[in-house]
Amino acid sequence: MTWQLRLAILCGMLLLPSLSFAQTRITCAPGPHGERVYCAADTRGGVALVRPRFPGMRCRQGIEWGFDAGGIWVERGCAADFEVREYHGGPWWWNSGRGHRPEPWRGTGACFYRNVGYDGPYFCLARGESVNHLPPGYDNAISSIQIVRANRVIIFSKDNFGGYPGELHDDVPNLRQWRIPGTGKSWNNRISSIRVD
Repeated sequence: MTWQLRLAILCGMLLLPSLSFAQTRITCAPGPHGERVYCAADTRGGVALVRPRFPGMRCRQGIEWGFDAGGIWVERGCAADFEVREYHGGPWWWNSGRGHRPEPWRGTGACFYRNVGYDGPYFCLARGESVNHLPPGYDNAISSIQIVRANRVIIFSKDNFGGYPGELHDDVPNLRQWRIPGTGKSWNNRISSIRVD
């Protein structure tokens, strides 16, 4: 074996661990009667369905599979391979599926839910993070906020931290009950940018 070939093999061995760290493949299958099963994964960077384990198997995101603070979940017969993407900071978008309460987040920051009572699709921000424009599906669509060991959350009615500001120090299970001062309107479905301190 030449020294060039040995050097190439050594470089490949050193490089492979870093490549595998960037994205991870996980196989996840429901219980024997189709019941929901969680597969442990850090899902903050997002998860993509690679392929169902068998042809013709139904695996629809938000129905037979999804991901939240508990990891990747599958149910109703969906067994599949998933790609877990590396997290690079910023908010992470989760959905626990219809009829299931979101898994509790163990981080420090705040979570923002589309439904009252901390339910439905949601995303979380760590302390010190912000979003200057919420994406479609969340812009002007937040109905409850849960603070998880953060000092405060500042919400804004417009993009880029503009419009009316509101400051929270405690959970708000129903934004319909919290009014924007001087307007007579509630904060429900009126948040476009956020800071978490």
